Amino acid sequence: MLRGVRPGRRTCVELERIIVERHRSGSLGPEDAHNLFDELLPQARPASVHAFNRVLTVVARADSSSPLRHSAALAVSLFNTMARAGVNKVAANICTFGILIRCFSTVGRLDLAFAAFGQVIKMGWREQVMALNQLIKGLCDGKMTSDAMDIVFRRMPKLGCTPDVFSYNILIKGLCAEKKSQEALELLRHMTADGGYNCPPDVVSYNTVIDGLFKEGEVDKAYILFHEMLGRGFAPDLVTYNSIIDLVLCRIVGMLEEAVRLLKKMSGGGLQPNVVTYNLLIDYYCKIGRCTEARNIFDSMVRRGQNPNVTTYCSMLHGYATKGALVDMHDLLDLMIRDRMAAFIEMQQKGLRPNVVTYNTIIDILCKTGRVEDAVCHFNQMVSEGLSPDIISFNSLIQGLCTVGEWKKVEELAFEMINRGIHPDARFLNAIMDTLCKEGGVVEAQDFFDLVIRTGVKPDVVSYNILIDGYCLDGKMDESIKLLDRMVSIGLRPDIATYSALLNGYCKNGRVDDALALYREMFSKDVKPNAITYNIMLHGLFQARRIVAAREFYMKMVDSGTQLGINTYNIVLGGLCENSCVDEALRIFEGLRSKEFQLEVWTFNIMINALLKVGRIDEAKGLFSSIVLSGPVPDVITYNLMIESHIKEGLLEESDELFLSMEKNGCAANSRMLNTIVRRLLEKGDVRRAGTYLTKIDEKNFSLEASTAALLISIVSERKYQKEVKFLPKKYQSFMEHRDD
Repeated sequence: MLRGVRPGRRTCVELERIIVERHRSGSLGPEDAHNLFDELLPQARPASVHAFNRVLTVVARADSSSPLRHSAALAVSLFNTMARAGVNKVAANICTFGILIRCFSTVGRLDLAFAAFGQVIKMGWREQVMALNQLIKGLCDGKMTSDAMDIVFRRMPKLGCTPDVFSYNILIKGLCAEKKSQEALELLRHMTADGGYNCPPDVVSYNTVIDGLFKEGEVDKAYILFHEMLGRGFAPDLVTYNSIIDLVLCRIVGMLEEAVRLLKKMSGGGLQPNVVTYNLLIDYYCKIGRCTEARNIFDSMVRRGQNPNVTTYCSMLHGYATKGALVDMHDLLDLMIRDRMAAFIEMQQKGLRPNVVTYNTIIDILCKTGRVEDAVCHFNQMVSEGLSPDIISFNSLIQGLCTVGEWKKVEELAFEMINRGIHPDARFLNAIMDTLCKEGGVVEAQDFFDLVIRTGVKPDVVSYNILIDGYCLDGKMDESIKLLDRMVSIGLRPDIATYSALLNGYCKNGRVDDALALYREMFSKDVKPNAITYNIMLHGLFQARRIVAAREFYMKMVDSGTQLGINTYNIVLGGLCENSCVDEALRIFEGLRSKEFQLEVWTFNIMINALLKVGRIDEAKGLFSSIVLSGPVPDVITYNLMIESHIKEGLLEESDELFLSMEKNGCAANSRMLNTIVRRLLEKGDVRRAGTYLTKIDEKNFSLEASTAALLISIVSERKYQKEVKFLPKKYQSFMEHRDD
C-alpha cells in the first residue's frame, strides 16, 4: 500500500485532485509523487498535464535521500515516459518544458536544455518567457552570465519575447554569485531609469544587489542602495532588514543603536523578527562579550515561538567559551540536547514516525556534545524501525566515534555503509579528516585515512593536503614530507595547496631555509604561487628577521604585477615595524592611504602600536583621530593601545573618557583589555581607579589573570596603600584581610 495514498482503484479525475491538493498543501513527497504518476498515466487524459507538471516539480526537487542531480534525472525520465504515451494521451505544455529545461540545466546538459527550448519555439507557444527564464537560470548557475545576458538583451527581443522581472532577477543573482555586484548594480540602475528596460525592479532585485555588495565589502554602496530603495517607495521585507542589520552590526560602525532602530521600524511595518534576525543580534552581543544580553534575546525568541537553530546555539556556546563561562556553556548544551530530544519524543507520542532527517539531527547533536554512546543507540533504533541510514547518518556517527577513539566501531560502520550500497568516496573521507585535523586530531585523521583506504576508497590530492597541513600545524614536518612522497608515488600531483601547507609548516617551525628550497622546487614543478603562498613566505622571512630577503621578496611581488591584498600589506607593515623599520613602514602605509586603498582597522593597529613603541606618541594619537573621523571602525585592540598609552603618560582622566567613548560606540571591553588597564593603573599606584575596572571585570564575569592578581597583592601589601584597599570591590578587600591574618 502506498504511503499517504488510500487503497483501491481511483479514477483519473480523483487522482488529479489528490495530486493538486497534496502539492498545494506541501504534503506530496517525491516517492508518493512517483507512485501517483505510475497510477495516473494509464488512464490519463489531455487535461492531466497540469497534475503531471506538479508531479514532475516535486520529483525534481532534492530531499535528504536524493541529491539534486539524481532528482532532476528522475524527472527527465518520467517526462520521457509521459512523452512515449503519446500526445493523444497527455501532451506537454509550456510549463512542462520549463520544468524539463530546469532539469537539463541541473544535470549540466545545457545542450539538451537549448534543444528543449527549440521545441518550445517549434510549438509556437507565446509565453516563452517562462521557459527562457529556466534557460537563463541554467546558464547563470553554470557561471555563464555573459551568455545569459545575450539571451535577455539580444535573443529575447528577436523572438518578440519581453523579459520580465524574474528574468532580470535571475541575471542579477548570477552576477552577484560571480562577485560582479557592480555590474548587477548597473543592471538595477537601468531597470529603474526612465527609458530603461521598461521593467521596474522589485524588492528581490534590491535585496540581491544589497547582499552582493555587502559580501564583496562594498558596504557604503549597499547602505546607500538601501536608502535609495526606501526613497523609491519600495517596502523592505524581512530579507532586506536582516541584510541591513547584519551590515550595520558587523561592517559599518558597530552601531547597535541603528540596528535597534531598524528592528523597531521593521516591527512597526508588521514584520516580526525571524531566527536569522535573532541570530544576528545574538552573534553580535556574544562577539563583544555581552553574553547576558545575548541570553536575554535567546530567551525572548523562545518565548515568541521562534525555535533556535544550530547557528543560534553555536553563537551562544562560542560566546560563553570565549568568556570562560563554562557553567553557562554546559547549561546551554544540556538545553540544546533537551530541546532536540523533546521535539523527537513529541513526534513519537503523536504517532508521527521520525524520518531519517530527524534521526540525523539527533545523532549529530549527540556526537557534537560528546554523547557518542547515546548517538549509537539512536542510530541502532533508526535501523530497527526499518529506516535506512544515509551518508549523513554515517558521517555524523563516524566523526563522533573517531573523536573518542572507537576505531573498531568506525571500521564496522565503514563496511556497513558499503554493504548498504553507500560507497564512501574521497569527499566523505576528506570531510571527516578535515574536522578531526581542525580539532587537533591529526593522528586520528591518519588512522581514519588508513582505515578507509582498506575499504577501497581512493584518496585524492585534497585528502593528502588535509593530512599534510595537519602534521605541519602539529610541527611534525617529517611526517608531512613522507605523505608528500607517498602521494607522488601513487601518481597524484601536489598542487599549490600542498606546497603552501608545507611552506607554512617550515616557516612556523623556524626552518626558513628549507622553506626557501621548497619554494624554488615548486617553480621547477611548474606550480605557480598564489597570494597565500607569497604571504606565508613573507611572514616567515620577517619572523626569522631575514629583513633583506623579505624586502627582496616583497619587491619581486610588486614588480611581477601580483595583485597585493590587505593581508599582504599587513604582513609587510607588521614585519617592518617588528624589525625597527618604522619609517619605511610609514612610507608604505601613507602611500596606501593616498591611493585610497581599503585599509582594515588591523592595519591602523599595527602602525599605532609601532609608533607608541618607539615613543612617537603624538603621531600615534593623530593616526587614532584619523580613524575616528574617516577610517574603519576602531576595535577593542585600538582602544586598548590608546588607553594604555594615556595611563603610561599619566593622562588618567583622558583614559577614562576614552573608555566611556568606546562603550558608547558599541565596542565592548574584553578580559584582556580590562586586566591590562588594571595592571597599568596599579603600576601607577592608582588603586582607587583600578578598583573601578576590577568591578567591571566582575560584572562581565571575566577572570583575573595571574599577573594581575600577583601585582594586586604586591601593591596593596605595601603600607602606603593600606588606606586605598577600601576602594577595591568587597571580595578583594576580604581576600586581602584574610591574607593579612
